[in-house]
Amino acid sequence: MSPIIRVDVGWVLQIQSAISPLNVPITDWGALGFMASRHTFERERGVLYYEETPARAATFLHSALLLRPFADYNLVIGWACTSQYMHVSGQPLQAKDDDLYELAQAVRGQEADLRTVAQHLESWRTT
Repeated sequence: MSPIIRVDVGWVLQIQSAISPLNVPITDWGALGFMASRHTFERERGVLYYEETPARAATFLHSALLLRPFADYNLVIGWACTSQYMHVSGQPLQAKDDDLYELAQAVRGQEADLRTVAQHLESWRTT
């Protein structure tokens, strides 16, 4: 199993403030909380449901696109969180803009699930 990095709402907001306009309103604090905590979901105490790093990282993009915690920039913020999580985990990503936009459209249209997002992340790893 890959190393587990746990982050919280403050981490998401720190990334949001670094990559998007400072005045992007949060439209759903519950969705933001879920976006931040979903990667640590446990099947049972101490056993993570999302065992591999790409699956945990995929939760940020997938949640941001479907739940839209921010009034705007959900793709940008979700992708930045996903990319940063992978980078901090020692698995940096390199995705083409067109591929990312295509994946985002598939998620928004509910044609791509979390597993599909994780598979794309695995294919975009640079290491």
